[in-house]
Order: sequence, then C-alpha cells, then structure tokens
Amino acid sequence: MYLKAIIDKTTVARLATVDSECKPHLIPVVFVFDNDCYFIPIDEKTKRSKPENLKRIKNIQQNPNVALLIDEYNEDWRRLYFVMIQGKASIIGGKELEQNEHVLLEKAHKLLSGKYVQYQETGIGHYVIMIVPQKVITWKNV
Repeated sequence: MYLKAIIDKTTVARLATVDSECKPHLIPVVFVFDNDCYFIPIDEKTKRSKPENLKRIKNIQQNPNVALLIDEYNEDWRRLYFVMIQGKASIIGGKELEQNEHVLLEKAHKLLSGKYVQYQETGIGHYVIMIVPQKVITWKNV
C-alpha cells in the first residue's frame, strides 16, 4: 500500500538510459503510473533540439532497458525511501499513431495533466516514454 502512495505523491524521478557505447545517461523527469506502466512526457518546455534528437530518445531506440528511480531524501533518515523500476521503454507519439498508441498517449496526457498543474500552461507534447516494469526494488528505512 505504501508503494502506491509513494509513487502518487512523488513529483520527480530520475530516468537512466544507456547509449551505444554503454555510457549511462541520467536525467530528472516527471512521471505518472497507471498501475501497468509509467509514462514520462517529452513536453513542450524549451528544448535545444527536436524530441527525436534528445539523447534519452536515441538511447531508448538503441537499447530499451531503462531504470526509473523514485526517491525521497529527508534530514530525518528514518523517513528515507526509494523505489527503483527496471523495465523496457518505448516511445509513443509522432505523426502517425496506431490506434492503441493513440489511446495510450491520451491516457498519459490525462494522467499527467491531473498530476501536474503546470501542464495547464505548458503543452505536454506529442511524445511520451512508456516504461513497462520488469523488476521493482523498494527500500524504506523503518
């Protein structure tokens, strides 16, 4: 039960991907979870390049194995926790979507706009990263 509460209340996570030279790439991301998979938007905040040129996108296209780390640091170390999701990522979006991709993209947009009020002013974008969990590791200092 505490796992869902942690995932729902946490607003930032870290996404780890690996490039073609096996070098890790780690970035902070916003996310939502729909009980089956995690969605990470490629939103319309100012970016230096098009979504398809982002390192995380290129990495996922070459190697879909990713890790998503959701954690909380607190000066009171009794309140520390983390959740690490290891899974397979795919990119959903673009100009020509299959019907199931369209449904997933709409679901992701609805969940993201419900969790992050900032998306009322910033567009969510036409792409999301979808992570299907394969292994979930949790730790809580009890």
